[in-house]
Order: sequence, then structure tokens, then C-alpha cells
Amino acid sequence: LGFLTAHDAIRRFDSLSDLAAYVQAFEAHRHSLPYEMDGLVIKVDDLATYRDLGVVGKDPRGAVAYKFPAEEATTRLLDVTANVGRTGVLTPTAVLEPVFVSGVTVRQASLHNYDLIAEKDIRLGDTVIVKRSGEVIPYVVGPVIAARTGAERPVERPQTCPVCGSPVARDEDEVAYYCTNSACPERVARNIEYFVSRAAMDIAGLGERGVRLLLERGLIGDEADLFTLEAEDLLTLEGFAEKKVQNLLGSIEAAKQRPLAVLIGSLGIRGVGSTVAEVLARHFHSMDA
Repeated sequence: LGFLTAHDAIRRFDSLSDLAAYVQAFEAHRHSLPYEMDGLVIKVDDLATYRDLGVVGKDPRGAVAYKFPAEEATTRLLDVTANVGRTGVLTPTAVLEPVFVSGVTVRQASLHNYDLIAEKDIRLGDTVIVKRSGEVIPYVVGPVIAARTGAERPVERPQTCPVCGSPVARDEDEVAYYCTNSACPERVARNIEYFVSRAAMDIAGLGERGVRLLLERGLIGDEADLFTLEAEDLLTLEGFAEKKVQNLLGSIEAAKQRPLAVLIGSLGIRGVGSTVAEVLARHFHSMDA
């Protein structure tokens, strides 16, 4: 089909020291390859052992992704905004002077949480070091202290949700701060976006833009309302032609047959991922139980 392949890079080793030497040598010349790559996959070369090692979620224990160290760049931290996630977690995001890192211009980067900002003493106006984790997600490593002018200001954590204005809370055993309003519009939207995603109920044809349009028009208020949508409601929306509406309703109908574990994992309950959802489904057998 014309895709580049890496079959000539595959090797088998009888010792970890030989494997490590190959990885280091490969890393040294990776930028001379005719394609971008961020690491190597190291596998156990015995199918019985591979099976016995098992799986965590969707990840086999018999195969590990070795990521090369991320490239770094420095730029200026202009602002810190708080994004509200589907469980209400407020994630601080760095607004940066645009900087080129690993082939991409980065304007925003993750700051993980407010405790980490305080621990690393990251301040507004700082010159900061930016990395792209796995060559994909940019994040701020820390400030360049020597570049400070004295005009830098501390980053204040929000006392209220930036979307709905509700108070922000924190559990004693966690670093995250939460919007306390379960009906926060951003939380609701993010929850539904996750619910329809391929990783959850896999309702094709309804991405972020579609979910927010349905909420804006009052056609849905939560995940359950997706299953009450009618063709005549959808056909009035911009971008929803007859064929798209038919496909979407078919996808919603198919989602009614998803296993219980998938449904539980799709609800965005804090602390319940795919593995815990499987455990709950095996124990309770039904949603009513």
C-alpha cells in the first residue's frame, strides 16, 4: 500500500545488555530515518510466556514501549488557565510564547497540578523548559531561575470554577482540585464527549462539536438523553444531513447492546476505569444490582 515499514530494524537478543546496546545505538541515529519515531517496542519472544504475563486493561505485560528521551526547548510563560475535566478536576495549562519542539510549534502545555507548580516554583513571566512527552504531549519541566528579572508573579490556584463559578474543593489524599458542581456545563459536556468516544460506548458520528451543539440546543442534558434522540430533531441542526443522521441513530441503537462493563466504564465515575468496571460487572451482573 506504500506505507514505510520498519521491518529492517527488528532484532532478537538473548540478553538484556545486548538489547540495551542496540536501543542506545538506534536512538543515536533515529533522526536520520525517513520517518518520525519516538521509541521502540520490546517484546518477550515466547508466545506461552507472553500469554502467561497477561494484560492490564488493553496493554499486554509482554510488550513494553521504550520511549526515547523527549527534546527540550525554552520559552516564556505568559499565563496559566484552568481547564475543567469530566470528573471536575481543574488542570492548570500553561499559555506560552510559541516555541518549536520536536517538529511542532507549541503554544500550550500541561502543568499537571497546582501542587507541582508550587513545588517547582513556576511563576508567571518565567522562562520555562518545555518537553514533548512521547513526542506528543507538551509539558513544562520547570523554570530557568537564572533568567528571572524580579517581575515574575506567583501562580494562584482558582478558588472557584472558571466555568460555573462553584467553589473548588480538594480531597485530603489527592493533589487535584475539583469543581464541586456535578451539573457544571463543562463537566457535563466532557462526560458526554467521553461517553460517546471510541474508548467508551463508541457512538460514531458524534464528536466534541456535535455533543456541544446538542447541549446548546437543549436536545440532551446527560448521557441517557442520547438514547431518546429523534431524526426530526437532528435534521434541524447544522451539518446533520439525512445520511449522517441515519448513521448516528444506527450507532446509538448499536450502543444499547454494549456489555455492562463497557457501560459502567463509560459513565466517568472517579476511580472507575476499564479494569475496575470489569470487576464491578462480574460482581453485580446488572445495572439494577
